[in-house]
Amino acid sequence: MPAEITLGSPLIRLDHIDSTNAYAMSIIKKREAGEGTVILADFQTGGRGQKGNVWESQKGMNLTFSVILFPEFLEAGKQFYLLMSTSLGMIDLLKQAGIKAMIKWPNDICVSGKKISGILIENSLKGAYISSSIVGIGLNVNQTHYVTPGIMPTSVKLETGREMNCDILFSETLRHLTIWIRKLYRNEWPAIREKYLQHLWQYHKWSDYADSTGSFRGRITDILEGGELVIEKQNGIYEKYLFKEIEYGS
Repeated sequence: MPAEITLGSPLIRLDHIDSTNAYAMSIIKKREAGEGTVILADFQTGGRGQKGNVWESQKGMNLTFSVILFPEFLEAGKQFYLLMSTSLGMIDLLKQAGIKAMIKWPNDICVSGKKISGILIENSLKGAYISSSIVGIGLNVNQTHYVTPGIMPTSVKLETGREMNCDILFSETLRHLTIWIRKLYRNEWPAIREKYLQHLWQYHKWSDYADSTGSFRGRITDILEGGELVIEKQNGIYEKYLFKEIEYGS
């Protein structure tokens, strides 16, 4: 188990591709992928997020890439720790850029409620453990105009007022992600979980939500190892939700 894993070696750079996650899956199936391999695309034609949402990205303006891991030590029931670790790497990167970001469960990084980064992880299982993971990440960098209906994005440039060098920012992204993935590989569960909750949007704050029973007021009280969101409703009842079972209020 490579506790000192370094992401980006090797690095595969592509001018354009439908999806870096799909490309990663193809080389895993052909046994051509090593631990820590990163696929970086200048442009994705079919980038996607959770629930099949489209990731809007202009050519050369943002970072869209996938990381290949083989965390065979990681129990399927603890797979959410990989998403937590990835999210914290992105939080630290944005902090370095002078941006205070929060994690919006399950897989978005937001600034003042606006999405700046998204994460899509696709795991393959072998028995009760993860055999391979593809960590897809999109980061809005220099794009300032968005046309997809219903999204409220922002970017590093919109938040800082500065044009960023994408190559430099990408190197720093991999550095921060490597730090947190190493913590995952060392089984530093308490440190990962504590830091994640510190940066979790609406944690312990009364807010509006909606589930299959309708709209309600509640507050996030916990995240379980499997990724379930625990919310206390105003009537004192605690409910657990999977990714598609609850929506945030406006």
